[in-house]
Amino acid sequence: MNRILRFLHRNSFLLVAIAFVFVTLPPACQADSSAKLEKHARKIEKRLTKYRTGTVVQIDFRDSSEARGSLGNLSDTTFQIVNADSNKLQTFNYTDVSGVKRAKEYIGAGSERGHHFRLWVPLVVGAVAAGGAVAGYEATR
Repeated sequence: MNRILRFLHRNSFLLVAIAFVFVTLPPACQADSSAKLEKHARKIEKRLTKYRTGTVVQIDFRDSSEARGSLGNLSDTTFQIVNADSNKLQTFNYTDVSGVKRAKEYIGAGSERGHHFRLWVPLVVGAVAAGGAVAGYEATR
């Protein structure tokens, strides 16, 4: 026990310096992280200002969720979209967003790509119906 006390007494300046480093280091890291987050928020804001009000956008969030809707008002720290699923006005912070991209028109749940009837579907159905009509006419003739 006596050896430990002598070691601490001889090296007290070194221990105080190490304690000072550990006490001041975390706030410096948080400030750096906050600066990065603020820079990212400005980048998202700049990207959103390129779109006109009413443009359909897809918003990806830091928590891996997403929202899609038409762009509303932009402010210094937040922006608004009219959600495509619920048709409600929602407000989000720029700092919560991980990415933004322009999206195709979205009518609501179940209207994603692949759920729309394409032009070829009615054409194929019409061709099959016409072929069946011709075959039925020829069979009765």
